[in-house]
Amino acid sequence: PEAIASIEAGLAGQEEIDFKLLPIPLAAHSAMVEPMLPEFEEVAKSITYARPVIPLCSNVTGRIVSDEIATPEYWLRHLRQPVRFAAGAAALHEEGFEAFLEVGPKPALLGMTRQCLPDDVAGVWLPSLRQDQEDWRQLLQSLGEWYTRGGTVDWQAFHE
Repeated sequence: PEAIASIEAGLAGQEEIDFKLLPIPLAAHSAMVEPMLPEFEEVAKSITYARPVIPLCSNVTGRIVSDEIATPEYWLRHLRQPVRFAAGAAALHEEGFEAFLEVGPKPALLGMTRQCLPDDVAGVWLPSLRQDQEDWRQLLQSLGEWYTRGGTVDWQAFHE
């Protein structure tokens, strides 16, 4: 805790560095997860994986992946390897993706993604949920934003 407080104090005065202290008990993607890896591996090997049917970008490799993500070994690496977030955002942009939907209780990664891409990328930045917004209202707002920017919506599936 003291080391983290020292780093936080050192970064606080630097305008060019954005940071956020996360309220988590340990550093994921680090040696701190190693004690739980054997149990995780056992569970990971019990899962039946499938090849992705949509393009996925790996935080392990920083590139678009396919079959390699459908293995227990990949998910073990995912826990222990550094996150290659900026490389992944760049890979998505290079593949032509300019619409980003963050699925989670509050948007934390959309802003980081914007910072990783060139300034001239207009992009569509859609949070699935927001902490200060009713869930259904936020989902509808993002869906509306997607649709009005030319995205396709399966309205029949939506109404089901």
